[in-house]
Amino acid sequence: MQIIAHRGASAYEKENTLAAFKKAQEMGSNFFETDAQMTKDGVLVLWHDYDAGGRAVKAHTLQELGLDTLAALLAMLRPQDMLNIEIKNDGNIYPGIEAKILDLLAAAGVREQILISSFDYPTLQRLRALDKQIKIGVLTRDFDIKQAAALNAYSVHISAKRATKEIAQACHKNNIKLYIHTVNDQREAAAMKALGADAIFSDYPDLKIN
Repeated sequence: MQIIAHRGASAYEKENTLAAFKKAQEMGSNFFETDAQMTKDGVLVLWHDYDAGGRAVKAHTLQELGLDTLAALLAMLRPQDMLNIEIKNDGNIYPGIEAKILDLLAAAGVREQILISSFDYPTLQRLRALDKQIKIGVLTRDFDIKQAAALNAYSVHISAKRATKEIAQACHKNNIKLYIHTVNDQREAAAMKALGADAIFSDYPDLKIN
């Protein structure tokens, strides 16, 4: 079972910063997860919440927000690295973000190293319509294997509280991986491994798994 560095090595450095991802690399990780949003001036940035310091990300420029960019993170990727980009786009708050991300991946030459996920299913549908081959992760609170299969999903992402052996079996029967978030406890990690998880998201890239 693999460990995905959740927002970088976020237990050790500020989450969704280049420092957190560099730390994860230094700790031996080669699979990372980040959140992506878009600023007022159309820059893709690494940030989880829809506001940063009380300022809406979509209503402010990169200079005003001072966040790290997705382009800078992509430039850090080594040939052995894989990155899960979670698009924050509930209600299509960022029209066109799917194409913007795909264009950035193409320019950076890292498309094959990328897995894109989102809680917003229509975002994933638009993404699949634009790119038939990009790896898609269905991030969900309500597991539906039919939805994942309809997107030809690479993976399903679900919380540890909702994960079951039956979900793992349904995913694997359809050649879909099961990734579970967010696991920071050694015992819980062992339990997720036992039920059949392919990977866990953790703030601790160095978490030991029995």
